Amino acid sequence: MTTQINIRLNEHLLQEIDTLAHMLHVPRSEWLRMKLAVAVKEDLLKYREALAMEYTMGHISFEELQTAVGREAEDVRMISEMTQKGKKEIDRLFGE
Repeated sequence: MTTQINIRLNEHLLQEIDTLAHMLHVPRSEWLRMKLAVAVKEDLLKYREALAMEYTMGHISFEELQTAVGREAEDVRMISEMTQKGKKEIDRLFGE
């Protein structure tokens, strides 16, 4: 499934994109999809630790985490649950 979006670009940037797309013999939209996909993957790799922390703190859902990091999400959930159990045990032992 695909969804159409609209964005505004300045003319100079659009001309540069069109030049590259023309040179590579691909439609502008295909070039943009390709570049956007690469940038998203790079950012997900760069920020996966931050995503794990956001999940642990309850700021994002497991489904959001899973969408972002794939199979690693299950490992993050297990570590988060073990950490929570450990914290509860420490609190119980020290009466906090």
